[in-house]
Amino acid sequence: MRESSTPLIRMPFHIALRRRLAPAALLVFSAAFVTFSQTPPQSKKEPAISARSEVVLVPVIVTDKSGAHISDLAQSAFTVLENGQPQQIAFFHHIHAGTSAPAPTPSLPPGEFTNSLQTRSDRSAILVFDLLNSSISEQSNARDELMKFLSGSPALDQPVCLLAFDENGVRLLRDFTKDPALLAESLRNTKGHRSSKDTPATNPLDSAYKGVHGWHTLSANRNDAAMKARQDLLQYATDNADAALAARTWLTLEALHQIGEAYSGVPGRKALIWATGGFPFEMGDSSHFATYDRDLLPAYDDAWRTLARANIAVYPLDVEDLTDPAYVAPNIGEPLPQHFSISSDVTKLESFAESTGGKLCDRQMTALGCFNAANDDSSDYYLLGFYQVSGNQNPGWRKLTVKVDRPGVRVRSRSGYYVRGPHDENASRKEDVLVALASPLDFTALRFTVRLTTIKEVNGKKSVGFEFLVPPGVVTVDESDNNHVSLDFAALAEKPDGTTAEGGYSQALEGHIKPEGIAALHSKGLSFPASIDLPPGQYSVRFVVRDNVAGQVGSTTGSVNVP
Repeated sequence: MRESSTPLIRMPFHIALRRRLAPAALLVFSAAFVTFSQTPPQSKKEPAISARSEVVLVPVIVTDKSGAHISDLAQSAFTVLENGQPQQIAFFHHIHAGTSAPAPTPSLPPGEFTNSLQTRSDRSAILVFDLLNSSISEQSNARDELMKFLSGSPALDQPVCLLAFDENGVRLLRDFTKDPALLAESLRNTKGHRSSKDTPATNPLDSAYKGVHGWHTLSANRNDAAMKARQDLLQYATDNADAALAARTWLTLEALHQIGEAYSGVPGRKALIWATGGFPFEMGDSSHFATYDRDLLPAYDDAWRTLARANIAVYPLDVEDLTDPAYVAPNIGEPLPQHFSISSDVTKLESFAESTGGKLCDRQMTALGCFNAANDDSSDYYLLGFYQVSGNQNPGWRKLTVKVDRPGVRVRSRSGYYVRGPHDENASRKEDVLVALASPLDFTALRFTVRLTTIKEVNGKKSVGFEFLVPPGVVTVDESDNNHVSLDFAALAEKPDGTTAEGGYSQALEGHIKPEGIAALHSKGLSFPASIDLPPGQYSVRFVVRDNVAGQVGSTTGSVNVP
């Protein structure tokens, strides 16, 4: 991981990536340390529908009535229920987190880049400054709360990083550090701006029609025509509002997805302290997306899948403006019409927190109090896991309940998780690679290093050679499918002005490892050579690797100078 000075990734860039990058060619290669058997050619490639066994992580916090942690429980004391049915606990760990410092950042040789995380702490926190779902005044509230927390802390006892998020995407402001002054400096330099929540909740129809000739006249025809025009304009305004809400929902889900991918490789339980004015949807209710917002269901699925896999518990810090529902603004002159609903986002924040095993930090709690509560939760907890096979059940929300066989204890855990249905694995492969290429965050579920090798002249351009180096024990081998291995590799260069360079690299490694190659893969890892053609200049190159058997993605960025 690294501190990023890269500007926010714009939405047009993400869309351009989807259009320009072709799917990885399904070719079979020989790579160092791995020997592949020949795969017979297929005349017709059917879409691969994936249904794999996935681990459901359930962090559990157990305290007595006074709030003190109970640390002497065995696995036999726990029962995990999914929709009321007991599940077989596959593994059990009692985590008593220490306060170890982040490992020092190793100095990489010139021309090497990696996504290997430097923090090895048993617990860490992620601060998110939400500029999308917060009004200007709510952004000010969030900044003040976070600054008071950071300014009043001489040192932090765990690694903390800082992210910002707006309509252009998510950005890393400061990587993991225990120095609150560095975090405060990055927050201070982040500017707020108007969001869609700053749009006044006035009725545009009243001012347009109160002065219109024929409104409430003695002519029935004129009244009917005015009413029809009012209804048409109301429908137009409602459709625009729905589209804006759908866009904000998608951007929020995409940010959660990328954050989950970025911190999947961080050990331990992660507390995500999200300073926000509210969420535009009910995170723990997939029925909202399965009905009239069905296009958002894949984004909802990706967000939940990565948050659960990364063992992230969300602690929303509520900075929502206090409002009086009975208040009538002078510029309105009368109560808002019925189609404008006044609903608090606090209940959505609380539901989201409970779904992940976190806790709502309401307006009575400061940012410091929120951080301390999250810190205490992560200091002593039990991590339970069971296997859920996707595709064997209907997709949807699953309710989780954890019971402890000891009287007088308080138990808190994630209240549920989302089951992904059967999906087209080929489409998922392409989508995951595109998202990783576009995101400014390093994805860490799959660790790897890139090493630049040679630069050669080829047809007026320079061929930049490099190697993907995947460490031992990282690549997944599907022994049930004749030792099947499947990896996608991609690279994309960006110019200093933020535009994408022509070309790019996309390739696949697909095949079945011979028995003698498995030991070498586990002991030596994998080296995969590649190259990308670029004109002379300075570039920021994004590198991506996806393990298609495990469904895990890694990405990193390096600066490349082509003479």
